[in-house]
Amino acid sequence: MNGARVLSRLQALLHFHLFLLWIPTHGRKSDYTQEEIQILLNVHNYYRRKVDPPAANMQKLEWHSELASMAQDWADKCTFEHGQPKRDRQPFEDIGQNLNKFTSSNLKRLDSLEARTHIPLRTWWDEVTWYDFASDRCLGPMCGHYTQLVWARTKYVGCGYLNGTQCPGKFTYVVCNYGPTGNIGLNPKQPYIRGDPCSKCDSGHGWCDDKLCITCTDQTCACPLKCKNCGIFNAKNCTCTCTEGWDYADCSEPCENSNKTVCTRMHQASCSLIQPEWCRAKCGHCTSSRNTTKAMKCCGGKQCRNKGYLNTGNCECMCPGGFHDKSCGRKTGMYAVRKLINYTILSKIRPKIP
Repeated sequence: MNGARVLSRLQALLHFHLFLLWIPTHGRKSDYTQEEIQILLNVHNYYRRKVDPPAANMQKLEWHSELASMAQDWADKCTFEHGQPKRDRQPFEDIGQNLNKFTSSNLKRLDSLEARTHIPLRTWWDEVTWYDFASDRCLGPMCGHYTQLVWARTKYVGCGYLNGTQCPGKFTYVVCNYGPTGNIGLNPKQPYIRGDPCSKCDSGHGWCDDKLCITCTDQTCACPLKCKNCGIFNAKNCTCTCTEGWDYADCSEPCENSNKTVCTRMHQASCSLIQPEWCRAKCGHCTSSRNTTKAMKCCGGKQCRNKGYLNTGNCECMCPGGFHDKSCGRKTGMYAVRKLINYTILSKIRPKIP
């Protein structure tokens, strides 16, 4: 065999091996049936609709088969600890994960539909008892399962399970993976933005499925969006065209940088790497009012603070409960006292962490 042919075969062999390196490693399918998958999605989204205070940007969860395959592979190990099986490529850079171990002396209940669907999700949801949204503090043993369950920007979920009789000690083991992951960001890292449902969806549209943000391709979806602060409603796209100085799908909040420390030091090229609500003005999500004349602004450029909005009939601020004055900038006396009392009580009942 001459040198040229040998070189050609070596190159072909090299290309073949390089090709193999880029083929992702897939595990087996999740053991959940299609009917059970739909139950898991329904229950997940039921709890996401149930949050209090209501969420303005809560995404409706969809099933992700690769997340489910990874969850199934991890459940098959029967080790009650967080982790992921090896993959050449992961579907998301970071993956969130909730685990649940259900034990029962009743073997029928151990292997029941409830044990692998409703029980784990209800267990994660029940951590809401310990979570204080206003302060973003966990006042009990744990809250991370709850906050991942209701993390607004998580869009996909995939789960796997192992029947109770298959694990040593006899327990039903459920693993759910989430993408993109929750429980990230700087403090406070509340799981969602408080506000009217679907008024601050990341898409910039207000398409809604019973309080959850969705993608709508045929303009037949529900659009409960209500434009504020002189915003102009566009029914076809379910959007509001905001006057300069106002932001979000419903034009309900001032266009500003909420995290001034980060925004001052950051270059615009880094906008995709941070939480979208931190540097709204700098990253071009909205247009600051200082760039316009008064004639182009709503009510001459008047701004309302603390989620207040303008009554465009008389240009007065409509303040939420607990705030008053011309710009909703002051807390009412009773509100401030009540917050102080609540904070004192919560501090006393919070368990000490060694």
